[in-house]
Amino acid sequence: MQEFMATSERRAELYWWFATLFGRELSEEEIAEYDSYDVRSFLKSLATLDPMRDAVNGLNQAIAALLANTDREASLAHNHQRLFGENALVSPYESAYPDAQHSAERMQRRLERLHIHADDKYSAPFDHLATELDLMGNLIIRAAEAANADQREQWLGEQEALLREHLLRWFPHVEQACISHDDDGFYAACARLLGVFLTMDANYLTLVKPTL
Repeated sequence: MQEFMATSERRAELYWWFATLFGRELSEEEIAEYDSYDVRSFLKSLATLDPMRDAVNGLNQAIAALLANTDREASLAHNHQRLFGENALVSPYESAYPDAQHSAERMQRRLERLHIHADDKYSAPFDHLATELDLMGNLIIRAAEAANADQREQWLGEQEALLREHLLRWFPHVEQACISHDDDGFYAACARLLGVFLTMDANYLTLVKPTL
């Protein structure tokens, strides 16, 4: 059970990290943290997982280029706006992609069913990539804090549903669009790493549910 708790914390932190990356522009202070021991150690630990190694190496290269840019905050903000802003080259909304009709409404119903006051926590429409990633982190913590096995199974099921009914269906479109349109490479590298992580996490959920 201790291993499950530790893994849950790590998974939630990853989802929240990705939610921040895709949800808003990073400040100079946040960018500078990518040159810190903590972030380097964090990425090094991810690279120990074979499926993630190439994606982490790509992100490290993109981070090195970003840190070397003397106008990095403005440059990254411009790129974020160009990719994900009002006239987005890469829409961060699920409903912009094929086979995702009424995804915002489905996400809102999901939040209501989970007794999450969406308007207090998120901005409508609720099918934004950052919203879905943040919600995954919250569902992971709910499973970790569950009072009994039945509740834990319920929250693991909610995680699997959000992954398979939403993120795994439409994020590959985002990943490919980022790779095609991100000339600087930072968000393309982040998208590639997130794509690998989502697949790994779905496999983890398939394996862990019968053992708890």
